[in-house]
Amino acid sequence: MTTNRTPWTPAENAALVRLYFDMLDCATAGCAYNKAAMIRSYQATDDGRHPEALANRSRGSVEAKLMNASACHADLINDHIERYGSEPTSRDTMHGHGYRCLSNYQAALKDAMRDEIERRAGRDDSLAIRTVRA
Repeated sequence: MTTNRTPWTPAENAALVRLYFDMLDCATAGCAYNKAAMIRSYQATDDGRHPEALANRSRGSVEAKLMNASACHADLINDHIERYGSEPTSRDTMHGHGYRCLSNYQAALKDAMRDEIERRAGRDDSLAIRTVRA
């Protein structure tokens, strides 16, 4: 059986990273959340919050990409420690909350992750991880 895989678009990567951090925020705050429902929310085309963000991706594809995002986030945390010799505010990733690290991620995902971290740092310093583009 052959599958027709299409590369993830920048908009899909950005949406996936927002989903990742929505899940991580819930997990670290200790609030109850449902991963499947959150994924469906990002796949919905009519909920208005995430219009068509991940509508063309299967749940399995999103789940695998979330594991890539977990590895990418861990790598950015380690990059921060190596560059600055200091701990970031948090070392928590989704690895400890059900998404093991799959390190075969693309550079585009790392760029989307870095962009979201920088966006969130502007909103809340507790999430800041200083990064330098490679």
